[in-house]
Amino acid sequence: MKKLALLAVAVHLPAYGMSWLPEEPEEPVVEVPEGAVSFIAIGDTGTGEEKQYKVAAAMKEVCDELGCDFALGLGDNIYETGVDSVDDVQFIDKFEKPYADIDFPFYMTLGNHDNGWLSGDGLDNDKGEFQVDYHYAEDRMSEKWNMPARYYSFTAPLESESPIVTFFSLDSNPLAAVSDPDPEYRQFKYYRVQEEWIEAEKESAKTPWKVAFSHHPYISNGRHGNAGWYDGVPAFGYALYDFVGDNLCGDFDLMISGHDHDLQILPPVERCGGMTQIVSGAGAKQRPLDDVNRNPAEFQQGDVLGFMHLNIEGSQLTVRVYTVDDVTGEHALAHTYQMTRD
Repeated sequence: MKKLALLAVAVHLPAYGMSWLPEEPEEPVVEVPEGAVSFIAIGDTGTGEEKQYKVAAAMKEVCDELGCDFALGLGDNIYETGVDSVDDVQFIDKFEKPYADIDFPFYMTLGNHDNGWLSGDGLDNDKGEFQVDYHYAEDRMSEKWNMPARYYSFTAPLESESPIVTFFSLDSNPLAAVSDPDPEYRQFKYYRVQEEWIEAEKESAKTPWKVAFSHHPYISNGRHGNAGWYDGVPAFGYALYDFVGDNLCGDFDLMISGHDHDLQILPPVERCGGMTQIVSGAGAKQRPLDDVNRNPAEFQQGDVLGFMHLNIEGSQLTVRVYTVDDVTGEHALAHTYQMTRD
């Protein structure tokens, strides 16, 4: 309506020998803060077995070379059915000891095996509370484990007054699994509560980059497949599909997940414009890809151990994919991918 009013004024100006139309306002220039953030994305780690140690050693070598501020632990932190208390020895055997030589924090999220009643059913979400409690335990072996709540956010560079990226740890398990019998974790209720949280967090986030991480992926060419059709079951994981579509697509640059034991970089799909999906779930187990044509891929490799190193600097993100030989433990750079945000 304002443009129409100005146009009406312009029609009367020829009596003064001149006419004009208002200029379109210039788009504001968004200043990207200076600084860089380097981190590891690694999931499905918590076996306490030899393969986990080999990947951890390779990760340390890469971080010694390139620098790492922290790691994102993408769920299934403790196989096969999580822990039974905050004092469970599995925290030591399947996290503290394998990463004892690594000197930076891990920001953890929960997976289906962390909330398992029978293996990976994800139907006992009460168990996930012990992993939150471990964050606050005063007698733990180190302070590497960070999980202040089932879902939470933090900014990086860590402790910077001018951060460039906000990370959102999502609790995907109640949204991706069959609804928990405990009313606190019932799918519809949990959806609404977590949605209210992320809406408030997005409102307060002032960084140019926004990155979500969770255990369950939105899209994947691995065995579990896309949300809403997990494991070939119609509507399985639809609550997560809906949650991502309503709250992440169009607002987030990147979503990083595990669950499938492979390595994938998947560009934005039409229904979720602007958000790249990374799957990095080969931290201790490997599995072949399922359908390499299910979603367009910038990179995908199955049946191999590995992890990803990501660096955000200014308006550019660089992803380096590393594979790890499950016999020798030697690591190799398999792929480098770059994206620039507008």
